[in-house]
Parts: sequence; C-alpha cells; structure tokens
Amino acid sequence: MPKEKRLLMATISGQDSPGIMAALLGVLAKNKVEIVDLGQTALQKMLGLYFVLDLGGGENSADSVMKDLLFEANQLGLTLNFQLLQTRDAEKIHSHSLFVLHFFGDTASLAEISKILAEERVNIETVSSSVHHGDRSIEMVLDVRAVPDLTRLKQRIMSRARALKTDLGFQKQEAYRKNKRMIFFDMDSTLVDMEIIDELAHRAGVKREVARLTERAMRGEFDFAQSLTQRVAMLKGLKQSDLEAVRDGIRLSEGVEELVTSLKWLGFTLGIVTGGFDYFAQHLKEKLGFDLVHANSLEIKEGVLTGKVAGEIIDAAGKARVVSQTACDLGIPMDQVVVVGDGSNDALMLGQAGLGIAYNAKKGLDRIANVSLGHARFLHIFHILGITQEDVEEAVSCKQM
Repeated sequence: MPKEKRLLMATISGQDSPGIMAALLGVLAKNKVEIVDLGQTALQKMLGLYFVLDLGGGENSADSVMKDLLFEANQLGLTLNFQLLQTRDAEKIHSHSLFVLHFFGDTASLAEISKILAEERVNIETVSSSVHHGDRSIEMVLDVRAVPDLTRLKQRIMSRARALKTDLGFQKQEAYRKNKRMIFFDMDSTLVDMEIIDELAHRAGVKREVARLTERAMRGEFDFAQSLTQRVAMLKGLKQSDLEAVRDGIRLSEGVEELVTSLKWLGFTLGIVTGGFDYFAQHLKEKLGFDLVHANSLEIKEGVLTGKVAGEIIDAAGKARVVSQTACDLGIPMDQVVVVGDGSNDALMLGQAGLGIAYNAKKGLDRIANVSLGHARFLHIFHILGITQEDVEEAVSCKQM
C-alpha cells in the first residue's frame, strides 16, 4: 500500500508588493519542497496566497520549512498560518469548482444577487470591476464546492437578474479562460431589431395572423417547421420588390455593427444561423462581413413568392447541427464556440456551445444559456469575452497598418 504523502498548507496574507512570490519560492526551493497546489489573489494592494506542499519523507522537513517561511514572512510584513493536510483534503482544494460571474447593474441589484450567493453557500474568491465600451461590469470568481444544487443556484440568479432587468453571465472558469474563436448569431430579433417575416406579412396584409404564429413558435408552443410552413403559405403572391423594400429597411440591433466588426478584426469566425430567410441573411453577410450563413430559402418563381420554402427547413435541431458541424469542419472545439439567440428555436445550439448567450430572450431560455443580456446591450458581450476597448483599438490599428 503506498505511503500517504505528508502535506502542509501555508496561507499568507498582508500588504502586496513586488517580489513576494520570488522570496517565498526561494525558501521552498532551498528546502527542496515540492508544490502540490497554489493560488493567489491581490485586490487593492492586499494579498491572499496559499501553498499546498509535499514535505517528502524527511522527519525534520516540516519544522525546517515552517521556520524558514515564518522568518521570510516576518521580513516581508506578512501573516502566515499552517495546517497539516491529508491527501484527500488536498485533492478537494486542487479540484476547486470555480465559476466566473459577470454582473451589470447598480449596487442594490448587486446586493440582491450577493444575497442569493450567500444563501446557496457560494464563497466569493475574488471580485474586480472593469469599465469599457461605455459600461461597468463586476467580475466575481466563485467557489461553488459547498453549493447543494448548482442548477438551482443558476436558475435563482438568472431569474433574479431578469426581474431586476440587469445582465448577468455565469460560466465555468476553465471555459471562460479559453479563447473563443467562432461566434454564431440568430438573425431575427437578435442581429436585427425586428421579425422580418412579420414585415413581409404586413405587406401581404396578414401581419396579425403571422405575428401570432411567430410569437407562439418563439415560445416553443408548437413545431417550428410546421409554423414556418403555415406562415410562408400566407405570403404567397408577394413580389420580389416587396422583399427588396423590407431588406432595405432592416434595423440592426443596437451595438451589433461595432461588435461584429470588432470581433472580425480580432480574428473570430462569424456566422449567421437562422430559421429566417437567406435573402436577408446574405444581405447582412455582405453588409457586416460575416463568413458563413445558413438560412431557409423562400421559393420565388417569376419574381413572385410561391408560398413555399425551398429545400430542407432549418429548425432548432438544424441550427445545432450547423454549429457543431461547422466547428468540426474548422477544427474548433465546441468550448471555443459562442452562440447568441433569443427564442426556443435557439435552445439546442445555445446548450451545446461553450458560451450560450440569451439576448433579450423569451422566458426560459436563460435556463440553458450561460449569459442573459437585455435589449440593446450587445456590447456587454465584450465584457463576457474578456475583450477590452484597448484590445479592439489595438486590433484595428494592426489591421490598418
């Protein structure tokens, strides 16, 4: 039976200053002690640091390293505490379950979210704030090891943020740290601040009937393909000139142009995947510089809509297949994929992505998404992705050289 390791945990706190880590690591190297785990935070010049150390087989190694660390900590003006650990205790520390929470809102709203975190036994490890792209965000690193039900925690904070009309993101730290490489957007009521099919219906004189079916489909009340077939049938007889008029009047959602342009400069692969129509999606591709478009096709004969969809209908499952297959084809892991959508038709693709963002979404979608953003707050995606204004400006300047 293998001999259990002799482990020591040293926790250090006090005023932060350059050289602390180097000095302490020098002591450990001198004592030939191996580090099993370590962590550090520094906020407002205050330091929090811990080491889990493998003391090896020497009988006097614990006394020696403790004495030397205490002396060095005293010289640096730091407070130091020790705790002997069993291997199983060290494994629990090493296997932290850490999440990153991004919050956009006022102090009163933050207090309510923090109260839920306390009730669910969440430990806040670090807190920081940043201001860029016109907004401030609060970023918390959360230790959720003691949380009884992680799903309940997420539902509570997402639901409360929705009620407070504030934006909130909640994702695993390891996923947050991974650079994202591809982003897919839904089109209607996401990239564009309108439901294009409703605008077509207005020109066909059936807006009320089509809008009612659109709303029910977005809420997931019945099959999307069936709903789309019924709605397109009502558009029979519309002329291509009507499509052109709707296309020319498309309203982009606030912040979309800056976000998409910046992400493209930063090297993201950009895609549109929609249950809407390629006539309009292709227009957005050309206007905004998207790389990929997947959409449904309206059948047009002799310049007039036939009332039919040409080819296979892209529904919720179709959207998810497009995202996963594209990632596979480009060699991009799914945890480096971002998806943004607003309705039940987007749930599958949001659920499988590394980062699923519910934008001005129908109720319930934030249960699946990692992030919930309100209307006209697209630029908060920069905060969620960890992209500062300086990052964007640097990318732009490099492209212009």
